Amino acid sequence: MQENPHRLFYELTMTLLSMYINKCLSLLRLGRSWFSRLLGSIVEAGRTISYVETVNPKQSDTLHKEIKWCDIQFLKRAFEQAVRKGIKSMRLGIVKVAIDVTEEPYWGKDGEYNTRTKVHEKSDESWQYINLSIVDPKFIPLMSLPYRQIDNLDNLVMDLLDYLHSLPLRVSLVLFDRGFYHWKLIDYLENRRGGRPWPYLIFVPKNNAMKAFISQTRGKLGVFKHEGVHLKDKTGWKPATKIVICKGIGKNKKGNPIDWCFATNQRASLNLVWIYRKRWNIETGFRIQDEARIKSKSSNPLIRFFYHLLSMLIILMWRLHNYLEPYIVFKRYLKCLEQKYLGNEKPPPVKLSG
Repeated sequence: MQENPHRLFYELTMTLLSMYINKCLSLLRLGRSWFSRLLGSIVEAGRTISYVETVNPKQSDTLHKEIKWCDIQFLKRAFEQAVRKGIKSMRLGIVKVAIDVTEEPYWGKDGEYNTRTKVHEKSDESWQYINLSIVDPKFIPLMSLPYRQIDNLDNLVMDLLDYLHSLPLRVSLVLFDRGFYHWKLIDYLENRRGGRPWPYLIFVPKNNAMKAFISQTRGKLGVFKHEGVHLKDKTGWKPATKIVICKGIGKNKKGNPIDWCFATNQRASLNLVWIYRKRWNIETGFRIQDEARIKSKSSNPLIRFFYHLLSMLIILMWRLHNYLEPYIVFKRYLKCLEQKYLGNEKPPPVKLSG
């Protein structure tokens, strides 16, 4: 008897989701039927960009109570286990990764130091997370950390890079936007004392120093050494980086040529502009996440973080499915998961690409 071609897809992806939730909250103890209904409701809330409280009010109270009893380290460890299982199955080769901040709107009044001033969202405040993801060959989330008012951005980045070092990946480049051009971070990336630098490319804001480098550039390409000052425990030293100016490459919306400024330890080349554009895949990934964002009315940071990691995990599962099985669009994938969890044994037809 021929095996159902969708069985591998369901068994693998459903295992990742159920494993993550059960490792965090141990909800399988309430019964397999109860647990499956909850998983189906969570996926439905993501697919419809709604609230679990709305989709399944009877089980949401139990879910949120268990999350509040959980610990942030439990959430991260469970997500890490799912990531390791997923990337091992995809057998990824050399990858490029990016680190960036994503935010979710918050209209409440009890966020306190857990929320930050909004960047792009329409709300005055937002829940923000610093995210580490593969961006080449495709967007695959690896980890997110809460970014609160009391947190230091550079320390969070260093924690993510230490975590990245532990994963079974070959990283050729780490990409950052202009908000990460800090001397403390550059000193860590260069790692001159340890002798094992991270390969990095940072888009640098056009401050006075960069404007001076641009004016000194003759032709399309300029290379300069830039020194800064980093202070720690009343001790200061001068980390340095290589600034690469790519002058007049491309045009902006007004039709004017664009000057690109990068801090990097990679070979100077005009090709850095096209390499940097790989970082934009993380923005595409955040838009995919928006299509599976599970809303919550709660001001509890653990509940918010749980749902954020859950939406990232669903993207990882979708990528894994598309690696092992015929391509399926993201929303259809969510519908397949939802119907399977809610008891529909026959999956809806798969829409193939192209």
